[in-house]
Amino acid sequence: MRLPLKYIKEDDVCAEIGVWHGDFSKQILEIGKPSELHLIDPWETQDFRDRWYSVNQKTMDKIFNKVINTFSSESKVVIHRNYSRKVDFSENYFDWIYIDANHSYKEVLKDLHYYLPLVKSGGFICGDDYGWKDKYCSDGPKRAVDEFTEECSLEVKISGTQYIISI
Repeated sequence: MRLPLKYIKEDDVCAEIGVWHGDFSKQILEIGKPSELHLIDPWETQDFRDRWYSVNQKTMDKIFNKVINTFSSESKVVIHRNYSRKVDFSENYFDWIYIDANHSYKEVLKDLHYYLPLVKSGGFICGDDYGWKDKYCSDGPKRAVDEFTEECSLEVKISGTQYIISI
């Protein structure tokens, strides 16, 4: 089990940003038991050759339809087929957010700043692939998380590749 799941309390309002096939989404539902789970992903082809998720749009559409079918009977799940910062929520809406979308430094930093006001005091912004790099981004989540938490005077806990930011 990924450590960030331990920070979800039953009936929390949660979001997963970067859903892919929805495997982690299932764990969030089963382990965390949130009252709402917002799944946010554009399911749109992105040209990053050599990355495992760089697939054509037809395949992305099939993945999206699989996610729709997987969660169709889950009234707690709301699926947003959009980019992370093109969805609208009110301030202090979420208790827990998990970011696993675009891994570039710039995009992770933008996501962190966008979602900070949307998380309630006492909530958490978590994410994956802390320390991750590839030929497309030499500075990824680690630099963004480190700068963000220092700038905003927030506590961060690192567990392997996972980060948990206390709000």
